[in-house]
Amino acid sequence: MSPWLSKELRVVLCPDQLMLMPVQRTLTLRGVRRSIQEPQVVCLEGASAAQPWRAALLALETALPAAVAKGRTTATVVLSNQLLRYALVPWQAGLADAQEDLSYTRHCFTKVYGKAALQWEVRLSHQAPGKPRLASAVDAELLEGLRSMFARLGIALRSVQPHLMAAFNDARSQLRRRSAWLALLEPGHLCLALLRDGHWSRVRSLRIDSAWRQELPRILEREAFLVDDAAVPHDVFVGCPEAGELVLPEVDGWQFHALEPAPAVSSASPEPGHVAMAMAG
Repeated sequence: MSPWLSKELRVVLCPDQLMLMPVQRTLTLRGVRRSIQEPQVVCLEGASAAQPWRAALLALETALPAAVAKGRTTATVVLSNQLLRYALVPWQAGLADAQEDLSYTRHCFTKVYGKAALQWEVRLSHQAPGKPRLASAVDAELLEGLRSMFARLGIALRSVQPHLMAAFNDARSQLRRRSAWLALLEPGHLCLALLRDGHWSRVRSLRIDSAWRQELPRILEREAFLVDDAAVPHDVFVGCPEAGELVLPEVDGWQFHALEPAPAVSSASPEPGHVAMAMAG
């Protein structure tokens, strides 16, 4: 099958929700068109604090065979920020190779989280020499479960992406070389990152409630104070999977912008933010 006519499956794993979005790619006179067909949303209950991904993984095992029956041959999985830990890893000029990079990154996580970090799979972003790098860590058992499940069903797992990195990669045209905040909202959770000239400078994971429009400006004020820099940016790019048109806060001193969603066409898609989350990366 031509890669321009391929079928793929986009999966989003959250502690309280699983989303499967079959995507049809077709080549048109205007370029590649991606359409979402028969999306499926599974609401979950009883997520474990120790393994918040477990319920979503079990639900995926139940739902995935139907996707195989419809001829889906490749898949991309986006993991909720609630299933990951993030850290900024200082630049170390003396590291010889990628293996030493990962060993140092794991050491940084271990200093913060203790021996539990030894059970995590860590990844490190590419960055210009001399700049801190963004690292992510996820339970190795979750990744192994995903890999074995897709392999068993004959679906090529193209990538497993943290939501933060997928959203950043998808919004490069908006964020390129900018100094700004990136705020990614999920139910009850905020992932907040600070960019300096397009480079990672700070990242935080915070609890937040449904009144995020009132909370977010206060959180930004506190984080800006902790940065202790008069030149801290006041542009904020917001991604939020809520229904309807995104209504941004209006607060003096801060400029809020909605992240532009990835292009997709569907007459039966879930909320636009969920589509953007699934189609990012």
